[in-house]
Amino acid sequence: MASSVDRDLVRAPGAARRWFGVSLGVAVAALLAVGGFNAYVDPFQQYRIPGPYPARYYTSLHRYIAPGLAKNAAYDTLLSGSSIIENTRNSAIGRACKGVGINVAMPALTAYEQALIVSTALAARRLARAILVLDFNEFSGTPEQRNPLAGPMPPYLYDRNPFNDFPYLLSWGVLVKSWRIVRGEPGEPFRVDADTPWWWADEKRFARDEVAKRLDPRNLNAQYQQPQRDLAGMQESFRRNLLPLFVDYPRTEFDLVWPPYSIVAWADFVQRGQLDVTLAFKRWVFETTRALPNVRVIDLQGVAETTHDLDRYTDLYHFSPAVNEWLIGEACGERYRVRPDTVDALEDDLRRQALSYDPSALTGK
Repeated sequence: MASSVDRDLVRAPGAARRWFGVSLGVAVAALLAVGGFNAYVDPFQQYRIPGPYPARYYTSLHRYIAPGLAKNAAYDTLLSGSSIIENTRNSAIGRACKGVGINVAMPALTAYEQALIVSTALAARRLARAILVLDFNEFSGTPEQRNPLAGPMPPYLYDRNPFNDFPYLLSWGVLVKSWRIVRGEPGEPFRVDADTPWWWADEKRFARDEVAKRLDPRNLNAQYQQPQRDLAGMQESFRRNLLPLFVDYPRTEFDLVWPPYSIVAWADFVQRGQLDVTLAFKRWVFETTRALPNVRVIDLQGVAETTHDLDRYTDLYHFSPAVNEWLIGEACGERYRVRPDTVDALEDDLRRQALSYDPSALTGK
């Protein structure tokens, strides 16, 4: 006759299997509940706009929210660029370009990221117009370069494959945001105005003395530590990231906009020996795209009445909302379009401005 110890040993494997099965079922049910809840609330607008609750545009999560806007919002005109265009209203894009606009700005944007967000939009719908505001620094480094200070980039949110969305649906951080949205709790900073999702102008001063603050006129880059660039690297980044979009989507008009940095930024280029490579890259972009009928280049960098008026800026690069509205108006116009018969004069004038500006006049040192 079997002892009680023998009977316990026989029952133990079955009990362990039942315990494992129950635990696994509970875990799966919990994951399904979390994923379903996050999908329903959809805090990053990945599946529909509008969702069941008012949208929140988190000030530090552009790279998570922008792909959802690109895929799901109703628009025909896209604006892409770095933090310098964050103060551009969607409605201003629509008015200037006679369409329905959306701003998918990302701070510290690189060419790789710009291509990624624009291609996400183009895969989702036919665009009448894509306005790409180009920063020189976005083309520094390798073609796949990302700014390490910009935060993570979730590539799984930029495609149409729902089966790779598990990091979004099962994320504890997303769950916290979903719960706070349902509860109406604030949490981290965000905006709720869909017309100005990335707006920060109300937190800054735009004034000459603000530009001069903490600047060393003998080393203008000391505060910002912008990287050195080389022409071959910039060309390769443009060629690999942006140029294929223009060729693959011939029915979309692409407006490439050189933004109006302050004249002090150009003095910085002179100090760092970056003026020639910058101007050479601008010319190369024009020559490379001039044969494409769906590409225009708009150059606002030599417009002295804007770039020399430092009361319109908060630092070397970032300008006031009034300049943003002017930029978007000119991006969809013809006044500052670069043409074969104007490219030389535009380059010569900008070179003259950069070389003749004395940064010591800004700080009085």
